[in-house]
Amino acid sequence: MDRLRIGLIGWGTVGSALGRLVLDGPLPLRLDRLAVRNRDREDLPESVDLVAPEEALDADVVVELAGGLEGPRAWARAALDRGTPYVTANKALLATHGDELAALAERRSAALLASASVGGGTPMIETVAHLAATGDIVRLRGLVNATTTFILSAMGRGQAYDDALRDAQEAGYAEADPSFDVEGRDAAQKLAILASVAWGRWRPESDVETRGILETAVAPGRIVRLVADGDRDSLRVAPATLDAVDPLAVLEGVESMLEIVSRDGSTVRVSGPGAGGRVTAGAVYADLARLVAGERPILFGTGT
Repeated sequence: MDRLRIGLIGWGTVGSALGRLVLDGPLPLRLDRLAVRNRDREDLPESVDLVAPEEALDADVVVELAGGLEGPRAWARAALDRGTPYVTANKALLATHGDELAALAERRSAALLASASVGGGTPMIETVAHLAATGDIVRLRGLVNATTTFILSAMGRGQAYDDALRDAQEAGYAEADPSFDVEGRDAAQKLAILASVAWGRWRPESDVETRGILETAVAPGRIVRLVADGDRDSLRVAPATLDAVDPLAVLEGVESMLEIVSRDGSTVRVSGPGAGGRVTAGAVYADLARLVAGERPILFGTGT
């Protein structure tokens, strides 16, 4: 079969890892166009056209890994309006404009995929979507932000917040400006996306009652984590003290876990690495595999 031409926007940690997968992986894909801020980078692939983001839309599939809101919203609208599949890891875009983009994708019979937006390499969206087909999900609960898990687990071992944050930054688990993570917004956006899939009604980030970890004290030996918790009626993200027997209590570092509780009381847990360029790129690559197979799913769409 002909190779799908990929227009890739963004060549950061995830974008470059995806580029290597597209170039070397088994799927019939071709990295055709690349939009990147710094065209003088030494790791840019050869024989790939470097273009403006708007020119990257002239492809069979658009993959956006740049982040932000206004640019990605315009690119997504333009691509979907053409009927072009749009793949993204941009949780802020989905938690702010997901309903608008899903509606446009349905009108144009396009595809909107975003497995990498929640959980990194852990299939949280896919698992929730599978279980949501039965209509039996009553609760979502989990740890979905690696930065705060790293910091709070270090504080539980007696480390001060500033020292734990510095270690997280040096390990690559926290940004130079960590406010998006430590204020709880990253976890809130992920919970909004998961809740939208679980209960069939798009939920924006503003629906999530959010409290971060900045004012959180952790006594040595205590297990405190930033827990995302929600049901059909309310969504919240806040620090919580966990019992040692709680399945969430064992998580440290970049591990994430989501509990999906059904009406009959049964619980499905999905866990794995929640950060890292390679595993996140793998989730994007899996979305591309669905397109190669002929699927045209729409995140938040009425048919998924």
